[in-house]
Amino acid sequence: MKCSICNLEIEAKKDKNGKVIWDKGNNAQPINDGRCCDWCNENLVSPLRIRLILIKEYQEKLLKRQVN
Repeated sequence: MKCSICNLEIEAKKDKNGKVIWDKGNNAQPINDGRCCDWCNENLVSPLRIRLILIKEYQEKLLKRQVN
């Protein structure tokens, strides 16, 4: 399976005996609707999710100030 962000092959997760236990990668949301590799998940997807959460919290604080 290819990463929907960088288009490189997604590496399978293996147990200590070398048996594949997961080969579907990570959820690539909010970047796209596909699956992504660990590198893209750690360096692109997760940081974007955190930024979006922080932006939402900041916007909620601003709205609360405007109401008061």
